[in-house]
Amino acid sequence: MEKKKAMLIINPSSGKEEAKNQEKTIKEVLKERYQVKVSHTEKAGDAKGFSEEACEEHYHLVVAVGGDGTVNEVVSGLAEKDHRPLLGIVPMGTVNDLTRALGIPQDPKEALEVLHSEVYQSIDVGKVNDRYFINALALGSIPESIHEVTPEEKSKLGPLAYFLAGMKRLMKEEKMHLVLETEDDTYEGEYSTLVGALTGSIGGFEQIFPKASVEDGRLHVLLVKDLNLLESLKLLPDFVGGDVSSSEQVTYITVKKMQIRSKDQGAYVSDIDGEEGPKVPLTVEILPRHLQVLAPQA
Repeated sequence: MEKKKAMLIINPSSGKEEAKNQEKTIKEVLKERYQVKVSHTEKAGDAKGFSEEACEEHYHLVVAVGGDGTVNEVVSGLAEKDHRPLLGIVPMGTVNDLTRALGIPQDPKEALEVLHSEVYQSIDVGKVNDRYFINALALGSIPESIHEVTPEEKSKLGPLAYFLAGMKRLMKEEKMHLVLETEDDTYEGEYSTLVGALTGSIGGFEQIFPKASVEDGRLHVLLVKDLNLLESLKLLPDFVGGDVSSSEQVTYITVKKMQIRSKDQGAYVSDIDGEEGPKVPLTVEILPRHLQVLAPQA
């Protein structure tokens, strides 16, 4: 009987270039059941192209070896295809939000054990305009400050690094005029931050969206009001370390679809999964239970 096909997509620069050292071990894990093809990324877009190829050639499994950026590209190549392979992930990034939410071990060697099984969990995929995301969509000052924190700062200072970066941003007192139209209501106002999450882990912090599930078919959205500096400083520690949905300064909603627009069209650039996304206006929708990811038994 001919073996099923598996594609191993490796970002060699991930994990301080440790990802490429995992290639032989992962191939050993897979080769008993699969005919394995290995593809190395060299530039942005490569992982997406490789996973599109896996869909076209009806691969049974695609394994992404890298950080959240690599996983996002692989998912973008799989999304909305007629044939979508199972997805395996060996986390090699700084944060690894999706694997944290799925309970996949953060130690790459332990994560390999998950590949031995075909136990999988369905996950939602977000779509914003023509781009896809697996963790978060964001606009505004706090997401921008989190994105500015370097791996070295996070390693040295932990959550304090986000607090300090957020203070720098908040000193500018930037604000956005946004209009959100959801299936249930319309929200309009001056906001400093919008964050929408598909999982309970953002930036490695797992308490910001405790109600979020990877397969509930909804985007969990926090709208943070345009705050003065004192109000912002009071809120920021909770934002990076706990549940802020009960704060009077925050509107918490869940949506299947929404439109985001502004009087200042094109003035605000979104952040999707930690990378620059499209500018407002945005059309956002959730593709429920769209992919199957190898994960420990839920």
